[in-house]
Amino acid sequence: MLQRDLEFLLQSKHNVRLIRRTLHDLATTSLPTNDRHELLLPDGDDGSSTVTAAVVYYRAGYTPDDYPSDVEWEGRARVEHSLAIKCPDVFYHIAGAKKIQQALAQPNTLDQFTTTPEESQTLASTFAGLYALGEGDDSEIVARALSNPGGYVLKPQREGGGNNLYDDELVSALQTMTYAERGGYILMQKIQPPGTKGKLVRGGRVVYDGNTVCELGVFGITLRDYEDENRVLMDGVFGHILRSKSVDTDEGGVAAGYAFLSSPLLV
Repeated sequence: MLQRDLEFLLQSKHNVRLIRRTLHDLATTSLPTNDRHELLLPDGDDGSSTVTAAVVYYRAGYTPDDYPSDVEWEGRARVEHSLAIKCPDVFYHIAGAKKIQQALAQPNTLDQFTTTPEESQTLASTFAGLYALGEGDDSEIVARALSNPGGYVLKPQREGGGNNLYDDELVSALQTMTYAERGGYILMQKIQPPGTKGKLVRGGRVVYDGNTVCELGVFGITLRDYEDENRVLMDGVFGHILRSKSVDTDEGGVAAGYAFLSSPLLV
């Protein structure tokens, strides 16, 4: 329902039309890009006219299940090679992968994004431990996780909650996966923040009253021309989201039902 609300708001407040298409639709019905690399979509009841897509916002395309055949990959490729603004484009999609997070935690990697070694060290000091699996000799970190499963989280390349493995599931996975299969995961030190007293509400009813923990996410927007590194139209912080959950809940996805939307108290 939230997506429909956004659709109606775009139309009523900004006169921006929203068109829904699957990746399969984009591959089979969008027109070949013209000299201007526009993403052209058939429009009208009989498809005799066309519209140019200005912005593509992905509601799917984040898991392998969204690409059951080469057709869906072709749909994604048509969008990526067009001039349409993508949210996210393939570069930022990949940047959010767990393997990229692990790579950024490697010594000296942050230096290319900071201005001083001290700045890199300050950023790195906030990272939890991130460890590669299925690369080189990972036997030591696997043994450490098996001996202390409560201190680690096994993470695949997924988003949205409900995908990480903890405790007994972590042990079972590490004991049964092959070396190659482990390469699809990273091992992360489990963050264990102190809990605070709170109430969690769903449907106007308190469903939990006890110790809670919060996670703050910051929304950033960057709009740039990849062919001209000096052409950055927008780059900044434009909002936040605070999620609260029981201290006994490992996962943190709101849409998946594990966490609750909250608001920070500024003091």
